[in-house]
Amino acid sequence: MEPAIIRKEETEMHLTRKDLERMGLNRKGKWQYTVADIEALPEDVRAELIDGELFVRMNTPETIHQDILMGLSFQIELYIQRKNGKCCVYPAPLGVQIKKDIYNYVEPDITLICDDEKLNTKGCYGAPDLVIEIVSPSNRKMDYVRKLNLYHEAGVREYWIVDPKHGQVTVYCWEQSDQPTLYPFSERIKVGVYDDLYLDIANRHGTLKEVLAEERQEGIAGGLEEGRAEGEARFAELTAFLLRENRTDDLARAVTDMEYREELYRQI
Repeated sequence: MEPAIIRKEETEMHLTRKDLERMGLNRKGKWQYTVADIEALPEDVRAELIDGELFVRMNTPETIHQDILMGLSFQIELYIQRKNGKCCVYPAPLGVQIKKDIYNYVEPDITLICDDEKLNTKGCYGAPDLVIEIVSPSNRKMDYVRKLNLYHEAGVREYWIVDPKHGQVTVYCWEQSDQPTLYPFSERIKVGVYDDLYLDIANRHGTLKEVLAEERQEGIAGGLEEGRAEGEARFAELTAFLLRENRTDDLARAVTDMEYREELYRQI
């Protein structure tokens, strides 16, 4: 048997017979693999399915990729927390059976889900409301072509392609138009599924300070005890620390749990 060729994003990864047997990858072509094959892979191997074709993800994301991922995820989570919203945002990896079948399975960089009935213990079953993919050198065609078609067909309401190489975001808001809108990183970009959420890639780690300043200007924070400014500064410092450490769970809990926040202050 000739060594099978499994797609590694847009390059080809040649695996030996032993590799194939160990990973259970010994079939070729589309419609050959299912979600069961994904679940049987070793924990350190991430893969996606499009029409039964397997795409193995082996490269470690670049720093800029993770930096944007953390910044945008935090901005969305902060908005949801402030609005007491029902939607949930998930940074990768979150498994999504996007067409509710066994042949299409993806792990978007950022996933927003507003229908909690689509969530189960394994991930999301159905199309998310918003998907954000951050382009890496090895996955350009995947994000711009294959996943674009998949997300459109599956009924995703809005799809962002964030391209660090070109400093550009391509936004498809299919409820409004089939044509994309292009934005530079320097521009704050409105999220179509919300009325008043704007994401800021250029200032992706400065959102909290802007929110606090806005609240002071509007008088939302008026009447609080002296020392509030000092408390806000402490919280901003804590937020920056948790973002640097990629401690997203601690960050989400600190937003709403004052006692837990006090415990985290002692760590910085």
